[in-house]
Amino acid sequence: MSRGYDCDERDGDRDQKPEQPSQPDAEPTTSTRTGGTSSKAQGDRAEPGRERNRDAPPRARVNERLSFRAIEKWYRLSDRERGTLREIGRFRTIDAEVLFKYRYAGKPAAFRKEIARLQQQGLLQRRSISVGKNRDTLIIVALTKEAAKLVRQDSQLPENQAVYAGFVKPAEVPHDAAIYQMYQSKAAQIEAKGGRIRRAVLDYELKKEVYSNLARERGAGALEYARRQQEIANEQCLPIGDGKIALPDLRIEYETPEGDLDHVDLELATEHYHRGHMDVKARAGFKMYGFPLRGGAAPSGKGGN
Repeated sequence: MSRGYDCDERDGDRDQKPEQPSQPDAEPTTSTRTGGTSSKAQGDRAEPGRERNRDAPPRARVNERLSFRAIEKWYRLSDRERGTLREIGRFRTIDAEVLFKYRYAGKPAAFRKEIARLQQQGLLQRRSISVGKNRDTLIIVALTKEAAKLVRQDSQLPENQAVYAGFVKPAEVPHDAAIYQMYQSKAAQIEAKGGRIRRAVLDYELKKEVYSNLARERGAGALEYARRQQEIANEQCLPIGDGKIALPDLRIEYETPEGDLDHVDLELATEHYHRGHMDVKARAGFKMYGFPLRGGAAPSGKGGN
């Protein structure tokens, strides 16, 4: 596959295990999505929480000790480099080509320089994998554990936004790497109508919340379990289909032009999807997106808005 930014394909930290996100209790702060549909918009669009002091020091949190060396690294980064780390951390794994498209369009030299610098600082991991029948090369990036700790303390990150580190299993990479492009597609529509993106919630986070609560009900009778299942589904604003709580690949929480809070649930349907599984997700009201392996996520026209 042709790559317009000529990224260095050296692998790094192949055995790094994904780090579980922190789950602060504070309410999210209004923020604006990084990226856009034009070169100027990509350079000028505000990061989440940009109205805060951009030079504010990392905020201390329990169980997130930061060394002086780590904090010093953070202060040496440019605003765009910090924003790149925030963006990658929200989505765990991102296709480097898609990251270039939305954050560095028209600036290949800056992309190569900053990605290499973040990797040299021990804040970014990069890996090359082969995908699809033609074994095309996909270059993906993810945060290191140290970078995830720094991003979680960043004053520009909504306090209840999960931040991830490390790579997922190789078989899951193409699907998970496409989540970011699916997000960009839908977020652009939301912002075009005057909405403001507040938070991106991956299925990892939703699964943890749903199943940890359901696990406490395993000893209950069928009727009590069903009642509790419905309560949990209602609490998470999720539907039940075929006796199970339906979970989307991505939830985008946003503020409407009128100032109300709303969300949209998105599902990435790959070529491996069973028709029945896709129908369940579509009936649940999820917005369905298709994923051609040699390209990016594209709307399939199914599901809710």
